[in-house]
Amino acid sequence: MKHIQRRKNLRFLRHITKNTIIFKVTSLCLSAVFLIAIIVGSILGTKIYSLLQEENKTYLENLLHNLNLGVENIISNANRANRMLISHVETQEILIRCQKDGYDAQAYQNDSATLSYIINTLTITDSLFFACFYDAQGNVLFRDNVFLQSGKINLFQDLWLLSHKESIDDRSLFLVSPNHLQQQFYRDFRPFMIIRPLKDITNQEVVAYVVVYADCRDFQSLLEENLKTISSNNQEGPVSAIRLLDGEGKVIASTNSEENGMKSSELSISGETMVKNLENAGFQIVIEQNSSYFFSTFFRTLEPILILSLLLLCTLGLLIVMVFRKILFPLKQLTFGMSRIGKGEFQVQLDESICHDDDMRNVYHGFNKMVTKINALITNVYNQQILLKSAQLQNLKYQINPHFLYNTLQTIESIAEIRDTPEVQIIATSLAQMFRYNLEPENFVPLKDEIAHLECYFSIERIRFRNHLHFTISIAPDIYDVPVPKFILQPLVENAILHGFPSHSADSCIYITGERQDDKIRIHVIDNGRGIEHSKLLELREKLLLASQQEDPILNSDSIGISNVQKRIANCCGKEYGLNLFSDYGKGTHIVIELPLQEGGKRDDSASTGCGR
Repeated sequence: MKHIQRRKNLRFLRHITKNTIIFKVTSLCLSAVFLIAIIVGSILGTKIYSLLQEENKTYLENLLHNLNLGVENIISNANRANRMLISHVETQEILIRCQKDGYDAQAYQNDSATLSYIINTLTITDSLFFACFYDAQGNVLFRDNVFLQSGKINLFQDLWLLSHKESIDDRSLFLVSPNHLQQQFYRDFRPFMIIRPLKDITNQEVVAYVVVYADCRDFQSLLEENLKTISSNNQEGPVSAIRLLDGEGKVIASTNSEENGMKSSELSISGETMVKNLENAGFQIVIEQNSSYFFSTFFRTLEPILILSLLLLCTLGLLIVMVFRKILFPLKQLTFGMSRIGKGEFQVQLDESICHDDDMRNVYHGFNKMVTKINALITNVYNQQILLKSAQLQNLKYQINPHFLYNTLQTIESIAEIRDTPEVQIIATSLAQMFRYNLEPENFVPLKDEIAHLECYFSIERIRFRNHLHFTISIAPDIYDVPVPKFILQPLVENAILHGFPSHSADSCIYITGERQDDKIRIHVIDNGRGIEHSKLLELREKLLLASQQEDPILNSDSIGISNVQKRIANCCGKEYGLNLFSDYGKGTHIVIELPLQEGGKRDDSASTGCGR
């Protein structure tokens, strides 16, 4: 039993997922929830991304500021030593004296010792740097033999320094990257130079050059220490590399030692960079950001939010499923049961046990009671129909068989033809065709059939009134095949003959015309009889109005007048169609029949029938 019930539930679920309102509402709710989640997640992610970018930018700007202070401090120490040496009076006297004639070796040794003493007393930092003195042509005067190679050394042997000699002579401070004089030093000492020219006070010509050589490894250590502080546990931090470039764009120091001496255009830079220009030194500090670190930090920050959002979505989805199970599922079963009733299955009974609230259970109970009452009513109506049919059959036994009457008229026609009585033959033939037309079950017939039936009626009336009554039929050919309600012309013509011509004079005539007007057809029945008095005309118009407004479709079989025709047209075609009655007392009556234009065609035979026919 459980297996069968499960299969029924599966079939029902497949049914409700076929473009039903419940399926649409559920899908819309889930779509709205996911759309809201995506929008909120996008806004939240954008906000977090913006905050992280701002925080990262602030952090890197602080790092650049600290690096700037450190680099300028190293340069400031070397610059301060240079400035103190060149401003020392004894140093100036030695540099001028050693270039005069008669300066011997003993004086050179004494002055070298004096300069070494002065340099040692002026040391203001633990960093490694030393001083060297050159004459105006760039030849070395005094040097520290520990670091400088043996042999004659000229300051301007380096072509780059020679090309910048004018700038050196004009400036009190000049920085040179270690790439220019690297070959002149031992071991791994990588110098940068601070050069000051000593000028004669009288003529402002350069007398000598005082050069302080500082080691770029101080820059290297500064960069590496800062990079190490922002990388925890040997993991990559927000910065992948830090570089110090000189004014020519060459690397003076870098956290990647292989880049020393390379130009900035030769570097392989993958991430975004931040640049800080040193105001006094002409150097640049370049920080290369680690884009992967930023995005990994962004996703690590966003991960708990995404997990929480997913949990909320799952919870909301479960709530929707519960609502669907407890409310929408019984509601859909109710609509499903109503659709079965609409198909004629009146034995449907809903299972009230699936309802989870009293309101829906009351609805199910009321539905089941309604179905039970409908079944009882159907049984009663069926029994009454059986009784009605029995009464109708019993009544038919007492009626004349129309087929027998039709066959009898054909027999009369044959006898009239044999005995040469044309009037009897015409009456019998026309009457037989009229009975035959009456036996046809259709409610709508082509207009040409209604005209043919009317012509049979005219044939009888001509003989009856001895040709004192004339008939004229003129119908537009394009409406002959338009369907019209059956028996709408004969009652009107018969009514005109009965009431319009009490004394049948030779000029009595009835005109039948018809034409198409837009989406309607109009048929006119006009007579030249005595007409209708005004009070009687108003009474007849009121009857026509009441007949068109009555909802009861059952017609009085005894009524064959214009009210009967009006009521049948209103029932068959609509209340906006029917009869319009006009009359001028003493001159005649005019009835206009308005019908809908359903289908049209042309008739091959003549469109008019004369009175003499």
